[in-house]
Formats: sequence, C-alpha cells, structure tokens
Amino acid sequence: MAAGGPHLVIPARQAARYLPACLAGARRAGFAPGEITVVDDGSTDGTGGIARAAGVAVVAGPRRGAAAARNAGARAAGTAGAEILVFVDADVVMGAAARKVIAEILAPGSGISAVFGAYDDRPGAPGAVSRFRNLLHRHVHLENAGPAGTFWTGLGAVRRGAFDAVGGFDPDQRMMEDVKFGMALARAGHAIRLDPRLQGTHLKAWTLGSMARTDLLDRAIPWARLLLSEGAALPEGLNTAPAARLSVVCAGLLVWALPVAPLSPAGAAMLAGAACLVLAAANRAFLVRLRREAGPGLALLAVPLLAVHYACGGLGYAWARVTSPRSAPDP
Repeated sequence: MAAGGPHLVIPARQAARYLPACLAGARRAGFAPGEITVVDDGSTDGTGGIARAAGVAVVAGPRRGAAAARNAGARAAGTAGAEILVFVDADVVMGAAARKVIAEILAPGSGISAVFGAYDDRPGAPGAVSRFRNLLHRHVHLENAGPAGTFWTGLGAVRRGAFDAVGGFDPDQRMMEDVKFGMALARAGHAIRLDPRLQGTHLKAWTLGSMARTDLLDRAIPWARLLLSEGAALPEGLNTAPAARLSVVCAGLLVWALPVAPLSPAGAAMLAGAACLVLAAANRAFLVRLRREAGPGLALLAVPLLAVHYACGGLGYAWARVTSPRSAPDP
C-alpha cells in the first residue's frame, strides 16, 4: 500500500459466504489488495483462505471479538504508515464512491477526524424482516446526517492520529464498541460526521427471532449499560430521539394489552389500536420512506415489526437499570 494512504480493515468471523462480495466491493471502490487487511477472528469456515486467495493481507488468530480484531487490523495498517483507517463489516459491500467520499471528507485541513455512512436502499437479503431491519437502520442514519457524537464500523473511517489518541476500540466492550469509541473521540474534541453519501449494501439476512435477539441482547442492553458505565447520556439522535422514546411507550402498551385481552377484549383492542396509531405517527417519516423504497405492503407490516423492535429496546433498558448498581437518567 502507498505510504500515508487509506487502509481498509475488515474483521471477519465465519464470513466465507459474504467476504468475496465484500472484497469485490472494496476493489470497485479503488482499494488495491495491498491496502486491505482481513482479520480472521478464529473462523473455521475458510474465511482466511478466501482472503489469501484474493491477495490481501490476513491477520489470523483465536477468536477475540470484533473490537480486538479491528485493533489488530489497525496495527497491521500502521506498519505501512496508513494515515486513514477505513473499517467495513465483512457482510457489507461498500459503494463504488466510498473511497472518494472518505478522501473528500477527511482531506487535510477539513477539521474532521472521522466519518461514517449508511446502508443503501438495496438490502442483499430477501424477505420482509430482512428488508425492514436493514432499511430501518438506513433511515435512522439518513435522518441524523451531519455532526455526530458516535461512530459506526459498518462503514466508517478515522484518522490514524485520532484513533491512536483514544486508544482504539475497547476489547472488553462486547457490543457497541464502535459507539463507545465514537464517544471517546467526541470527548477528546475530535469532529465526527455522519455522511449518507458513504453507503454500502448490507448482506445480512434477518428473521424475526434474530432481530429480536439482536435488538435486545446486542443493542438495547449494551447501549443502556454503556450509558450507566459512562455516567453520561448517550449521543443525541440515532436511537435516543424523542420519537424513539415514545415508540417504546407504545410498544409497552401493546405488550400490556395482551394479558388484558381475555378480561376485556374491547378494552384491549382499543388500547392496542391507539398504541398502533401513535406508533405509526411517531415513525411516520420511516413509514413514508419505506413505502417509497419497498412498497406499501412492507410499510404496513412495519408497524408490528416496529413494536417488536421497540419492545426489545424498552425491555433491554429496563433490564440494564435493574441489574446495574448505578442509577442513570431516563433514556
């Protein structure tokens, strides 16, 4: 790789089915094999072999987690003098303009230390739940474009100096390590930007069960615990906006309506109907975008899926509050 240029780090765990497309996207975006490091995080499905066959650098070892894997890739990039570290998940295909957008935003003298983007409107996996979940993630990022107080490693880049200044990713943070990293950058005075021009296609397939597990165990609980451990509010926007908080209340009312139904069917129906209407109103912008990008059928199905999503968020926050010895402000 050229000294001082950007270097792409791809942490990969059991990523054989996705990695070829991820690497092909990186090539289309202008990354040469010598500018790419794949960190094989204890895979047993041939992930490392696929990377080696593509001619990219491979750092392999026992499973250590995504944060440690990204730090290992950053160290490997540092030996060649990379000034910009680019991170992409192994199940994301970066858009052809990604490198150009990163170079523009992190140009010398721009005053911006890190940038991250969004998923595009063409999720790789079919199925209603997969399209809903990926397009919801996209919508949240599109709605919060501009200055940010966090970071996203699905597709993001950071100046090497800023990365080193905050010590990289916390390897003890099981999930949300990129959020914690971004919070550290912001506290240290580094400017971060969310720019939707930086886009990638997410290939991950979702089921209702995997969505609920992820939203509860890998999103809501780690977010809440991060809030409690940091002793400060999480960044504004993203999943902490007022509409999201109202949506959690609506999801809770829908859950409450279930045990009420045998005792008062009419009352439960009225409660559930009102909660659905308010939930739809609170998420109107997303539902309008979803109808435009995926059709009216998915927009209609999105209301109960949003209820599941926000119910997991509320439950996760409540669990973290109950199990934590420290108190925290309301979400």
